[in-house]
Amino acid sequence: MDVVVATLGTEPQVVTLALDILLSRGYPIAEVAVVHTEPSALGDALQRLRAEEAHYAGRRPAIAFRYVPVRDEQRFPSDIVSEEDAALLLRVLYREVAAQKRARRRVHLCIAGGRKVMAAYGMAVAQLLLDEEDRVWHLLSPPHLLQSRQMHAGADRVVLVPVPVLRWSLLPSTLWELLLWDDPYGAIQRQREVRDRLRRRMLSEFWRELTTAERQVALALARSGGSNQELELVPKCSGRPVLIANWG
Repeated sequence: MDVVVATLGTEPQVVTLALDILLSRGYPIAEVAVVHTEPSALGDALQRLRAEEAHYAGRRPAIAFRYVPVRDEQRFPSDIVSEEDAALLLRVLYREVAAQKRARRRVHLCIAGGRKVMAAYGMAVAQLLLDEEDRVWHLLSPPHLLQSRQMHAGADRVVLVPVPVLRWSLLPSTLWELLLWDDPYGAIQRQREVRDRLRRRMLSEFWRELTTAERQVALALARSGGSNQELELVPKCSGRPVLIANWG
């Protein structure tokens, strides 16, 4: 089962235009989770999206719309204009995507709607949580189409482009460790710890492969401020293949 997680601004058609293209490509979308700020700042965007729900309800499988407010007990910002607003946005996006991944759904993260900061924080969440099966999408459309506010259009008039993601979680086991967290900042710290642990393991393996003479050379270089490049060349002293280690 696939789910679309879409950020929303004042142009609700970016959600339906992207959804139509994904459906035309055969993705089995079952739910659309719309992440939005306080409704009074969105004009009629939420009302127009709700009016489209009937258009998708008759499909098989039926597509359910769910609305995810950027809010907590103290804050429900009408715009993302402060560090506190941005931190709240990150937490909401992270928790929504993490919940979908725990449910083992393929996530289509659409970052075309809303402020640029929503796209930026969406990419941070994608780097933390998405795997090779998931997708991040941006929508390209002619200005007149957005100005017309059409909720649906021919595929030749709209382009849905994949956004490459440089993932922080390189191993599936690391991703599942991060999914244990509901706090993105805790997940980021955990990811750093995992990365540092992998780095120390690599250095340990590098050290075990060195001969006694090579270790003496490496220690001398390290104590005298030798560069990474010089340390990487140590195994060449005996004509063995180079072992790469980052000592920085």
